[in-house]
Amino acid sequence: MNKWLRYLLAAVLVVCLILVRGFEKELFYDPFLQFFKGDFINSEYPEYDLARVVLSVISRYLINTIISILIIGLIFWSRNYILFTSYIYAGFFLILLPIYIYFVETEFSLGENMGFYIRRFLIQPVLLLILIPAFYYQKYLAKKDTSASSE
Repeated sequence: MNKWLRYLLAAVLVVCLILVRGFEKELFYDPFLQFFKGDFINSEYPEYDLARVVLSVISRYLINTIISILIIGLIFWSRNYILFTSYIYAGFFLILLPIYIYFVETEFSLGENMGFYIRRFLIQPVLLLILIPAFYYQKYLAKKDTSASSE
């Protein structure tokens, strides 16, 4: 596939991520949106339905993950990068979701900020912002290493 077409499709997928964020109120059940937008340290803890919260977080994470993996695939055009990204997303999900559920159930008793950032990793494509520069740096090092060994 043409490199510029891949980049154009990746840009379209970035717009899709923006749309997911833009329509989050309509697409997902999240009683914590208003809670975290205000002074959540002094705010009253919102009423919530745990099953709906978990289902909403899972669906949003899956949507963001699929779009992010496609973006990585289009930018780097490497099966290894796609697999690595998939493993990273799966690992983060398996670790962070139970922690987030614990935080929700205990009304963020270990700290609202910690719960806020765990939630952010689950509902926003933060990992994409970490992986893209990391992969570019890895490619740079590989290219630099190849050119140094050929001298």
